[in-house]
Amino acid sequence: MERLVPGVLVTLFALLVLGAMVWAWRARRRRQSAFGRATDAPAEAARGRELARASVLYVATTAAGDPLNRLTIPGLAFRGRGVLTVTETGLSLVVPGEPETFITRERLRSVGTSTWTIDRVVEPGGLVRIDWTYDSTTGPAEVESFVRATGLGDAARLIDAASAIIPNNTPQGGTSS
Repeated sequence: MERLVPGVLVTLFALLVLGAMVWAWRARRRRQSAFGRATDAPAEAARGRELARASVLYVATTAAGDPLNRLTIPGLAFRGRGVLTVTETGLSLVVPGEPETFITRERLRSVGTSTWTIDRVVEPGGLVRIDWTYDSTTGPAEVESFVRATGLGDAARLIDAASAIIPNNTPQGGTSS
């Protein structure tokens, strides 16, 4: 009996914390309801030639200029391992268990590097930053997605390939954050 009461109290506290986390996530999704649909991915045959592919750790997508505001875009709401592919028509990010995110070349604004976002801090230039425009239900929204390439030299290959497909591109590559 002397262990039962503390055990019940700890269990109730853990359930309370878990409930608060679920409530907070649902509130965030309601506030960001404009980001509620996945991006449309074209058929494989319509994507053109593959320019680069790499295994990545997907970190986050945030509102542009607000690296502490994680967005709940389907396919981009949660961190995870994935594959980033650059083709002639855009970028594809596939995280297992999530819908594919395809960013058309017209939506890309720039690609560069970053040192931190939300809950991830790495060496200078350790994150690949993809600046793009998301078609939210309230109009175009400028967002930034962050990935960490896992292979040696993959980050530079991804940045070079993505920079090459951006319309009217001026060389970016610099660091921010």
